[in-house]
Amino acid sequence: MDTYSHLRTLAPRQAEALTHRARGLSNRETAEAMQCSVANVTNLLAECFYKLHARNSTDAVAKAVKHGLIQLALIASIISGIGADAQDQLRTRIQRRPTVRTIRIRNNREGIV
Repeated sequence: MDTYSHLRTLAPRQAEALTHRARGLSNRETAEAMQCSVANVTNLLAECFYKLHARNSTDAVAKAVKHGLIQLALIASIISGIGADAQDQLRTRIQRRPTVRTIRIRNNREGIV
């Protein structure tokens, strides 16, 4: 039995919002791109999470791509079509900022007290 047969299809605006999220855009940037409010983007993404049974954006994008609800080729073409500066900005945005715990672990490994 297919465990994902219960997933519902996304409305066009929901798929668009999730595609922007897959590109690494924030809610504000997505709202500007979609010409709507930030609250509307938040609601669209929340509905995507509900329909896909996802806990966060990463999970939602992965499930949507896996089941063909958004096109990975579209995302890849968008990312490959941007310049080197924009790719660096995107990479920087995706990287996690170190937390206090991460900094403590690094300091312990390096012998810094």
